[in-house]
Amino acid sequence: MSKPNAFQASVYALASMLFLFGTPIKSIAEKSGRSAIYLKETCQKDDKTAVSEQNANKAASVKISKSTFCQELAGEPAPSGWIYLVLETEWENIHPKQKVEKKKLEGKTDRTMGVKTFAQREGKKKEEYVEVDVAYMIEEFFNHAYLVVDGLAYSLNKLTEDIPGGVSLQEPFTIAKKGEVRQANFVYLIPQAAKNIGFQFFDYDYGHIFLPVQGDLKAARGRGKPPGKVLGQIKAREVEIAAHSIDFQKEYAGDSAPDGWHYALVQLSGKSLSGKNIKNIVQIEPEEYAWVTTDGGYFYYSVGGSTTDEGFIRFTPEIYQHQELAFLIPSAALVDQLGLRIKNEVFQLSLTDKKPEGLPKPIATYRDGNTMEVMVFGVHKAEGKLVLDLGLRSLVKSSGIEIQKDAQFVLNAGGEKFNVDEDSTEALAHRPPDPFIIPPGMFVRFELAYDTNASPSSLYFRGYESENYFKLK
Repeated sequence: MSKPNAFQASVYALASMLFLFGTPIKSIAEKSGRSAIYLKETCQKDDKTAVSEQNANKAASVKISKSTFCQELAGEPAPSGWIYLVLETEWENIHPKQKVEKKKLEGKTDRTMGVKTFAQREGKKKEEYVEVDVAYMIEEFFNHAYLVVDGLAYSLNKLTEDIPGGVSLQEPFTIAKKGEVRQANFVYLIPQAAKNIGFQFFDYDYGHIFLPVQGDLKAARGRGKPPGKVLGQIKAREVEIAAHSIDFQKEYAGDSAPDGWHYALVQLSGKSLSGKNIKNIVQIEPEEYAWVTTDGGYFYYSVGGSTTDEGFIRFTPEIYQHQELAFLIPSAALVDQLGLRIKNEVFQLSLTDKKPEGLPKPIATYRDGNTMEVMVFGVHKAEGKLVLDLGLRSLVKSSGIEIQKDAQFVLNAGGEKFNVDEDSTEALAHRPPDPFIIPPGMFVRFELAYDTNASPSSLYFRGYESENYFKLK
């Protein structure tokens, strides 16, 4: 029953987790893009800065004509401590025209019924050339256009598609002919205290474009290191990530935490190390591959964050990019570490200087071959249910372990067998993580509830390599 391939999609296979910066910008024929949805602007009174800056690479010239700060945009107020920045830009195709053989534009030469005199001497025909426009196309602005603020990069906000002159984040933006100019307006959500701001456009084919918006341009881009205070930091083969702060609140993304719970928000920054001449964006799916551990060894997966529509957090090359992760945890829990799984490597970033509460001594332990170690810490009654305090330690380094509660933990009590009571278990403060997956080499402590008041006699555990009965009293 072991599942060595259960987590081959943890950060996805390398081809899926990396987005080439070079390939999406192409010289191709015109493609139609999605038109913007026009809404009434609500932030003219918050206009703090107006700029007129221009820069170019080998194929396109970009001009920022105006920047506007907004407390509310398209009916959505900015979160506390944050503000929207709207950039109005103009893009001009400056790619030199290309010489192309005329016959290639006119179609293939008809060679099906030619007439030739055998004594005729072959003469070399002079080729005719014409100049044609080379289209400049950006397949997805979301992968290329960033705002850099005091050393951190911020991705395009989804409201970009909802403002006057806004563009699609995922569909192609094409400037078909040399000299053609198109408008592209962008929305970013950035810290309200931002001092130094720049616009960074990545293009590994024709050259990057970097434009000032406010303050010092060099300070906006940063030094290639995580800015400010760092609680913990890790470096993997493809990415390096730093944790900067953790705070708590009762609501997140429009959802309220249940009684006795709150959201832990972890602020991160990270930089992709992937790629050589052409760098790659690295993305991680936090709801399966990011978690926090709390005092006593409990484990909670992320419930969201500053993710894409597909649910990924992403990190650019060259510049540390800001990301946020949210975790729903008991209000009384002390957060210890942030865990990240990158492929089959597991990393832990410290989030506190306080020493967390250690584990109690288990009353019983069992080793399931080379797959995992099982621990029973205790059993108690709560609200008419029987609750088991358990722990699992993965012994597998190459993959995660998926746990099936019903099939693997069966309680024997009062001469009957009981499967896990799902509703009662879900209401526990120390419920199992969802998905119930143990990352390689990790320990997970959790509780399971059973719908019985009878005295327990044993817990049957069905492992991946063996099975065992734990005697209980």
